Amino acid sequence: MSETESQSAMSQFIALPVLIRLLRRGKIDAGYRWYVLRRLLFSLLLEPFRLYEKWRWGKRVKATTLSAPPVFLLGMGRSGTTHLHYLFWQDPQFGFVTNYQASLHPVAMISQGWVKERIAAGMPTTRPMDNVAITLDAPQEEELALVKLTEHAAFHFASFPRELPGIYDRYVTDLGKRPDELAQWQAAYREVLQKATLLNEGKRLVLKTPTHTGRVALLHDMFPGAKYVYIMRNPYRVYQSMRNMYRQILPGQTFQDFTWEAIDDWIIHAYKALLTAYLEQRDLIPREDLIEIRFEDLDARPMDCMRDIYQQLQLGDFTRVAPLLQSYLDGLDNYQKNSFDLPDEVILRVNEHWGFAFEAFGYEKLTPGHPSE
Repeated sequence: MSETESQSAMSQFIALPVLIRLLRRGKIDAGYRWYVLRRLLFSLLLEPFRLYEKWRWGKRVKATTLSAPPVFLLGMGRSGTTHLHYLFWQDPQFGFVTNYQASLHPVAMISQGWVKERIAAGMPTTRPMDNVAITLDAPQEEELALVKLTEHAAFHFASFPRELPGIYDRYVTDLGKRPDELAQWQAAYREVLQKATLLNEGKRLVLKTPTHTGRVALLHDMFPGAKYVYIMRNPYRVYQSMRNMYRQILPGQTFQDFTWEAIDDWIIHAYKALLTAYLEQRDLIPREDLIEIRFEDLDARPMDCMRDIYQQLQLGDFTRVAPLLQSYLDGLDNYQKNSFDLPDEVILRVNEHWGFAFEAFGYEKLTPGHPSE
């Protein structure tokens, strides 16, 4: 399997009706028609298994209720949300949408045996953009399960990148302006969480999807009593890391030609849209249900940060989970984070478009000629 084909697995198990509706909405460039045909054939082969799961498990999934309001981890992508998610993963009281569910959501209940084992055997051991270790049981973003279930999901921008920023805004900061789409999104999202609750034997869910940073008002309305952790990071580092991530993962997803300049423009737009929405909506969250942290603090003092999170959000006895967290952190001693230079053009661009973030979150604004860290 080529690198491009292996990357396509992020949306490989999309339901056939969803894929057909999605393809009717966007333009497919000529060079991608064979790829699209293979995707259609795969979804067609999946369809009997998807329908069987719906028949076998549909009523039970629909009747499942969440054991407690979720804990939502918010923050722009590449701000340390995955590291924070993995720290919560060490606490056995919590459940997660896993890589397994996110990859195989339409057939996740019936594929827990040899299918799961076979997929696990063929997975890479680390993520391509940052070398973070991955397994099928590790936590993943709900958004990657949602794209298998509905055409009304923000991550479908990866299939039609020329529709950015419109397709992204439609399902993030503008979600709710079309009542019919909102209702379908909510139904699909609840199904993802209901199935995750079943797969995690009823545990309280900890959920991480960066797009939720622009949906705080919607989440607050849907899940009264939910807890929120917002993690921020130096804007210059976020921009460089986002650019690197999409250059690693986007080529295997798309049905269209695109330019990297357009993707860079969208990154600028998405950050401003998400964080502006968060700053406007965060006061809806009761003070006792929200904590804001810096990635730099979590990186330097992870145990102190996690203790603060547990105490502020009343998530239980931290001394119980502290040894598990420390054991996990000890295993990261040899992990090497990506390192990026900060050329003058990056500093100028971030200063121009993301200046509000430096004031809002207290980061130092650099000037061109500043030496790279």
